[in-house]
Amino acid sequence: QRDFGIYVVNLFDTGRAARSLSLPSFGLAYLLSNYAGVVADKRHQLSDWRQRPIPDEMLAYARSDTHYLLDVYDKLLQNLDETEDV
Repeated sequence: QRDFGIYVVNLFDTGRAARSLSLPSFGLAYLLSNYAGVVADKRHQLSDWRQRPIPDEMLAYARSDTHYLLDVYDKLLQNLDETEDV
């Protein structure tokens, strides 16, 4: 909020959800593999994202890295609900 003048609500942290479920790994690559059946390409994970314009290869990485997030979110939330019921 301080830096961008926005107030974020209902933020879902996939890593925290994975920890709550005691999954073997908490990273997005594991979650994508486990919940979406996708092998994540992490070549640009540590790239310099400040550069402009962002190269096409890095844009493709960002798209692929976020494309399945809603599916992962839904499945994590379902697993959290199931564990809560136990």
